[in-house]
Amino acid sequence: MRDLIIIGGGAAGLSAATYALGKQIDALLIYEDLGGKAGRRQSLTGQVADEYLAGAEAVKLFERQIAMQPDRALRDSVVGITKEAGAFHVATRQHGVLTSPAVIVATGASPIALDVPGAREMVGYGLGYSISTHAHLLAGKSVAVIGTTIRSLRGVAELARTALQVYLVAPDARGLDTPFARALRRYPNVEMLAGYKVEELIGTHNLEQLIVSHDDKRYRLNVDAAFADLGLRPNSDMVHTVAQTNQDGFIWVDDRNATTVPGLFAAGDVTTSFGEQILIAIGEGARAALSAYDYLLAWLPTHQSVPID
Repeated sequence: MRDLIIIGGGAAGLSAATYALGKQIDALLIYEDLGGKAGRRQSLTGQVADEYLAGAEAVKLFERQIAMQPDRALRDSVVGITKEAGAFHVATRQHGVLTSPAVIVATGASPIALDVPGAREMVGYGLGYSISTHAHLLAGKSVAVIGTTIRSLRGVAELARTALQVYLVAPDARGLDTPFARALRRYPNVEMLAGYKVEELIGTHNLEQLIVSHDDKRYRLNVDAAFADLGLRPNSDMVHTVAQTNQDGFIWVDDRNATTVPGLFAAGDVTTSFGEQILIAIGEGARAALSAYDYLLAWLPTHQSVPID
């Protein structure tokens, strides 16, 4: 039995694992891919050198520290978590069931993909799913944002500071009836396309046009880039039968990253704590590990010892 199992190899999971190493906790990081957003080096324009992700270098440092202790990391996927007799049973696809008294879930969330002709081919070549990551590349450019989530509205405001033109494509016009959306109307370079939907993305080597429709009429938007923000799907299936989630599947956590189940913690984009930034995920991972450490200090005296610094 390990003292702590951390699930997820993104910024939050790596931060938690690094904290655990510093506390000499017998922790195991289970991951499918290391690095998360920091590990995806293709930029919006297909040019690696153009990309800057705040916090990415810290994540790379965490990766190197984990790599120096291979017995603390396991490449596998987790298919389920249960709790029996005070211990968590973590079922993996390739290595069977692993046990620990504490678990941190940091499995992130996946963007809902734009499902129209040309969208898949344009990902990384003008179409992106993270405005905050790439907004700095688009000064003086024409950009379209698809969707009316709070993340997309915040992204429109960020883009409007430097972009030449920002089109907000809102298939569900009700999403524009919020104080934040109404405030965006004050930007002279923001055009609201209420009730419009995207039909197709067109481009030879990079995105050049969006085909949108409204009332059975089709229009062409000449753009340099587009962002789809139709929402996120949390990678939380493994805990649905154990911990409380909200209606969208995000794991409920308190201000110490504890879930509704003692000993089970969560951090990063998979939780109800809004962030979707590498730096925020790093902090959340460390806080979840601190909370797990406190839990272990109270739990382990009658089971085994954990070094206390």
